[in-house]
Amino acid sequence: MEKRKLILNLFEIGIIQFGSFTLKSGIQSPFYIDFRRLVSYPNLLKQVGLELGKLIDKSQFDFICGVPYAALSLSTTISLEQNIPMLIKRKEAKKYGTKKQIEGVFEANQTCLIIDDTITSGISMLEVADALKTEGLKCYQMLSVFDRMQGGLENLRAKGFEVKALFSIKQLADVLLEEGKIDQQLHNKILDFISANQVPIEKVEAKSLSYAEIQSQAIHPNAVKLLDIMESKQTNLCCSGDVSSCEDLLRLADEVGPHISLLKTHVDNLEQYEDSFIETLKSISKKHNFLLFEDRKFCDIGSIVMGQFTSDSYNISEWADFITVHVVAGSSSLSALKSTNKLNSCGLIVVAEMSTVDTLTDLNYTNKAIQISQDHKDIVVGIVAQNHRPKHKGQLLFTPGINIDIKGDNLGQSYNTPQVAFNQKGTDVMIVGRGIYKAEKPGIKAEEYKRIGWKAYNGRL
Repeated sequence: MEKRKLILNLFEIGIIQFGSFTLKSGIQSPFYIDFRRLVSYPNLLKQVGLELGKLIDKSQFDFICGVPYAALSLSTTISLEQNIPMLIKRKEAKKYGTKKQIEGVFEANQTCLIIDDTITSGISMLEVADALKTEGLKCYQMLSVFDRMQGGLENLRAKGFEVKALFSIKQLADVLLEEGKIDQQLHNKILDFISANQVPIEKVEAKSLSYAEIQSQAIHPNAVKLLDIMESKQTNLCCSGDVSSCEDLLRLADEVGPHISLLKTHVDNLEQYEDSFIETLKSISKKHNFLLFEDRKFCDIGSIVMGQFTSDSYNISEWADFITVHVVAGSSSLSALKSTNKLNSCGLIVVAEMSTVDTLTDLNYTNKAIQISQDHKDIVVGIVAQNHRPKHKGQLLFTPGINIDIKGDNLGQSYNTPQVAFNQKGTDVMIVGRGIYKAEKPGIKAEEYKRIGWKAYNGRL
């Protein structure tokens, strides 16, 4: 009866809402649980904390830690009510002082219970568990107020955690139906939604990191530089300048420059190419503070790619901040490029997966490409992929085929929206071509992509 009344109280103050809500993943949900409202109702916050406290045995752990930020009030309440020491997980590690991710007084091998307000995929709890483990702490137990019943609880249990939730979304819906707060149609819609939107454990494994977390582990200086630009300009947009003339590319670069972090080029596709073109392009990149990404896709044996990279024809090794490489010839081609001693100023981006509908980059190839990228993390800044993240946490995921207006073309290209790219695929940098350079006003379109992409990135954190 107490839990039933608690559900009704939470509904009355708007913690539980019904309508159409866009989740982090970009999916439209018929319900939303907003626990941030609870801090304005201290008596109800205390009641939720008391009910959660009934599910734990404090003799089994030394600390509790709430997932930031919504669960911090819950963990604080339980800490005060039961006199349990508390730790705080920062969303981003400090860039100064101790640079800690976990705040509090603790010793290695002590144990911690993780608390969250809602379980969807389980990713948020796993991120806290990883941060705790990095500091030498152990974590076996997790606790949440709500389980959205989309697979997160099962995912966490499959990874060896003991997980409990105060309510499931079905229990919530059943109570509200019985009390006349929702009708049978909405009740069915809720259950249909959770059945159709399960989050498999494979997606939990491919969790995303914040830019600050990636930068803290990045090795190549150009990766660090790119992330600095992205944060300072608040843009994760790479514009693909797939135009055919030098004049058009320079015009495009100047128009979109204020809104991008990277400009992707295909210099061997440009008509009337001259060395002076590169000097002008470099001056534009300096003017607008973006980096140059030559999408050459080196993919031959070592001696050939070395020659292509350092050739006087395009002199790529002297001006490109990043180049793409296929690893179809194996990791030896990367070692050959490294032997040119030009990779201190130019980072490699490995093409692990392509966005064409009939791509031959199958799962076996993609996994091998990701492993090669990790093995060469000193020269590889990231991978190009659609559905996989790099293994090394200091490497970036670049995703092409992003477009807010169209879904595909008749040449085999398939598209994703920025929301899908960042929230479902874990993208770090979105690559947009036709959506910008074919627009009537590329600069205005780039600004729109910049705004949408940054919002989508923040929505995944």
